[in-house]
Amino acid sequence: MLRITVHDEGKATSFVVEGKLVGPWVEELEKCWKSGLAADPSGAMVVNLEAVTFIDSAGRALLAGMRRQGARLLSTGVLINAIVAEIEAEEGLKKQNAAIPTKIEKGSQPFAESSMQARNGSGNE
Repeated sequence: MLRITVHDEGKATSFVVEGKLVGPWVEELEKCWKSGLAADPSGAMVVNLEAVTFIDSAGRALLAGMRRQGARLLSTGVLINAIVAEIEAEEGLKKQNAAIPTKIEKGSQPFAESSMQARNGSGNE
């Protein structure tokens, strides 16, 4: 059983989720989410998971997608906090990886090469 309460609070829309986010209930939350996005695509979204007792893999995937779209996930309890922390960490790694340059600039040296030169004293002296 799952209960979803939607609060439209002007600047933010919040989804209060209670119960187990599993099976067909994942689809229900997704419908609510899509409806909220359609109503206010630029508004802040908050997903309150404080009363959620369990999340299956489909529920986790939905929450990860919501997070990627900018939703803030609120949680309590060891299990739900761990799932939210995992989602947040994955999102942070994706942002960090996106900021890492993929090509070496002309005239720059790879770290290992410049470190070897520094140790051997063969740098620009």
